[in-house]
Amino acid sequence: MKVEMKIAIVGAGVVGITTAHELAEAGHAVTVFEKNGAASESSSFANGGMHCNSFTLPLSTSMFSGHRLRRFWQSSRQMSYSRWARPVNFRWLWSQCSEAEIDKVSAIQSFGQKMAFWGMEITDALISHHQWEVEQSQGQLILLSNESELNRHVARLQSLKDAGQSYRLLEREELEAHEPALHGADSVFKAIYLPGDRVMNCRQFSLLVKHAAQRNGVDFQFDTEVAALVSQGKPQVRLKNGDIQSFDHVVLCTESLPPEEILKTNFHASTARIDSYALSAAIREPLNAPRSALQDCKSGITIARIGKRLRVCGGAELNKTATKEHDKRLVNKLFRTLDQYFPGAANYPAGTQIWRGSRTFTHDGLPLIGNAGLPGVWLNLAHGANGWTLATASARLLSEQISGQSTSLPSELLSPHRFNR
Repeated sequence: MKVEMKIAIVGAGVVGITTAHELAEAGHAVTVFEKNGAASESSSFANGGMHCNSFTLPLSTSMFSGHRLRRFWQSSRQMSYSRWARPVNFRWLWSQCSEAEIDKVSAIQSFGQKMAFWGMEITDALISHHQWEVEQSQGQLILLSNESELNRHVARLQSLKDAGQSYRLLEREELEAHEPALHGADSVFKAIYLPGDRVMNCRQFSLLVKHAAQRNGVDFQFDTEVAALVSQGKPQVRLKNGDIQSFDHVVLCTESLPPEEILKTNFHASTARIDSYALSAAIREPLNAPRSALQDCKSGITIARIGKRLRVCGGAELNKTATKEHDKRLVNKLFRTLDQYFPGAANYPAGTQIWRGSRTFTHDGLPLIGNAGLPGVWLNLAHGANGWTLATASARLLSEQISGQSTSLPSELLSPHRFNR
């Protein structure tokens, strides 16, 4: 017999919303606290839309080939350094490039792909069950400029092959069949075509799940910031307005690990905050726009069609704590990349939006999902570049853990305590 529990969720991005929905479906009473005025206003608002079960987005996993300094350069060349970047982020980047066993990195890559594929199945089941209309398109092209970039993908492609997921290596002449509007192919060495990846409107999906969760009784409280957690017996949530509420469980689905005054626990997690940029522009001529998704391997910039708009994402800043100014160099690079590959596709005067979002990355690229080390306090955060891809799978795993069920996938690789020394 299922026992209804009173559960709080902190954070109403796509991860928090899908977690609330899963827990409500399991029969629990759920309250969601969100400091912003609406759902999906942060990283879920204007991300690249990549639902990427190939797990090939930049910084998805550690690198293991070559000298450590070379790995550091390859991982960091997309970063924008400034005096505002926090030293802890540089330490994370250096630790990410430490010596790693090939088998261990391959196992993490394989697990990430398996989790992403499972998340896609859960997402599709939700869309089918509710008969939702969600903007989406199929396939991703990764454009490679030389043999070295292809070699960096060998282990990932082998993981895909081992998992039975298809891919094709395309010569330059074959690109036109997949992206007729693509220009600048003369600079492309080869391309990896991943038919299982896709583009989906993350915010649109989040809002649809939110409405379904509300019909299940989930209470969303916006403009409500959590000031502290007290875990003595049952956890208590202390709000900024002074209100204190008790719950059986509290799940943190925030953008990053909360500060010590909120999350008082002694576990160690190697994380870094990385900001990236998104350019959204109306499509001028659909025939000049991409059919689906394209990733430039050298820069890590992605271009995708989401409904009637183009979404260009990329650049990476080690999180700046003291400035809100955009890095004009990185923003201009988004414009240049779009115009290089799809000239004339964007109708800039019809409305162009520039957005900077922050994401938290772990050392190994996998999220932190599980008990935080305090009675009744759980984490479901730090998904890095794959928050949209892993959201529904993460929510299902977390719900299974809280309910005391056997998890559908092994949860050890996701434990928040895996970095403890």
